Amino acid sequence: MPPMLSELLRATLELGLPVAALSWLLFYRLYSRGVLARDADHKTIDASLKTIRKEEKESNEKPDSLVHGKWMKFGGGFYGVAAAWTLIYIEASGIVGVVLHPSVVLDTFNKGIGDFIAQKISGQVTTLIDAATWFSWWPDRGHGPVVWFVVAYVAYIAGLNLARYETGLGSRAVKLDSRAWWRSLVPFKKDRDETVKEDGGDPLRPPG
Repeated sequence: MPPMLSELLRATLELGLPVAALSWLLFYRLYSRGVLARDADHKTIDASLKTIRKEEKESNEKPDSLVHGKWMKFGGGFYGVAAAWTLIYIEASGIVGVVLHPSVVLDTFNKGIGDFIAQKISGQVTTLIDAATWFSWWPDRGHGPVVWFVVAYVAYIAGLNLARYETGLGSRAVKLDSRAWWRSLVPFKKDRDETVKEDGGDPLRPPG
């Protein structure tokens, strides 16, 4: 296989398809909740995303979506989607690495708790920097930075436009991305929330 074609295939599988899926999920959520009009043009969408980010930053409320917060943390839009996926990819790779090689964690613990904490903090900072500079992090895995960037952008636009069409799959995906839905699966959490509601309190507010 020609190197350029191999690079394009790799960029599509590792960055393009996930960015398209995240873009579709994030915009489907905004469209279905009426936050964005399904027929809004890209200029209107960009302006709306800036407003959404500003309002959420001022309110200090944690979004119900598991992914939306990561997206807005990186500014939203195309850049934010690609950065959010890069963050998820790096974090997931780290978890898989620990599961497959637990001895690495044990070795770090053996060096002392101070070393372990320092390494964790350093790792988190590095991960955030890598995610924020995704446009250089991904190309480092290959040889064509332009290819990776173009693939990511085309995927973002594709996901955004596909999200305009209402589907049952989209509704289920938005539900799976809901913190409230996952909390409802925890029995003792659900019982506590129901008790608090009966007492006229806020289930999301800690007791005391």
